[in-house]
Amino acid sequence: MVKGRVINLTGGLYTVLLEDNTTVKVKARGKLRSEKKYVVNEKSLSNKKIPQVVKSSPKVGDIVYIENDMIDHYDERKNELIRPDIANVDQILLIFAAKEPLFSFYLLDLFILNVVKNNIYPIICVTKIDLLTSDELFDLKSKLHYYEKLGYKVFYTSSKESIGINEIHDVLRNKITIFSGQTGAGKSSLINEIIPGFNLKTQEISNALGRGKHTTREISLYSYLDGLIGDTPGFSKLEAINIKYEDLDKLFIEFKDYHCKFNDCNHLRNSKGCGIIEALDKGLILESRYNSYLRLYEELKNKR
Repeated sequence: MVKGRVINLTGGLYTVLLEDNTTVKVKARGKLRSEKKYVVNEKSLSNKKIPQVVKSSPKVGDIVYIENDMIDHYDERKNELIRPDIANVDQILLIFAAKEPLFSFYLLDLFILNVVKNNIYPIICVTKIDLLTSDELFDLKSKLHYYEKLGYKVFYTSSKESIGINEIHDVLRNKITIFSGQTGAGKSSLINEIIPGFNLKTQEISNALGRGKHTTREISLYSYLDGLIGDTPGFSKLEAINIKYEDLDKLFIEFKDYHCKFNDCNHLRNSKGCGIIEALDKGLILESRYNSYLRLYEELKNKR
């Protein structure tokens, strides 16, 4: 049995990178296409489990085992995403423009929460810093320093002036990294600056499929610096995270540092005895970060 990692999936055909750095194209056994599982019916008060057929086919990023030119099984995943449909990612490089389009702290927080919820490490990359004045850049860095204190790396780049590119190289080494982020942030320019010719690789796949470069939705991983990198166009359109509004505060990692008087506190403004509000008033929590919490809280509550 041969072991490898899925680096592309197109029309049911898997491209697998083997341990000797060669690749093979195989299909998955029928048993992996669907599987009957028993899940809790959330609409039932009795929490009765009901049978449900779910897809259990391999994803891009899976460690798979091949026998007789077929994927027989794959290892348990350490994490997985639905949009994009990928597994076992180490980190996601979240790409946001400093300007054009305007930097959005809410969108940044939404991306970070989706990533953290799936047990993936987020890295923040700000592009187009050449469009900012020195004062504007100083102000943006001051606010993003808050995220660095939370433990997230932040990089400032300009593809036009080749600023910050070498620093990005260092975080890609030996990691499985997905590039994603704000629409219009110059992601393609950044990737091509970091990895010259990368766009040509993606175009080759598009041509092979007989599609235009903007219509290819397949996810692919490419070997780079002893790791793998991937571009995921489908991840640029995020909806509110799939979580109960009562549990939202657990994804804002800084909230755990402040004590609330009540265990069921939702940290809304004017909440008496709330450690989060007290920390906010003292400037210990970034105002825009708290506003993101409020906005998401209301969206999730109304959705329910």
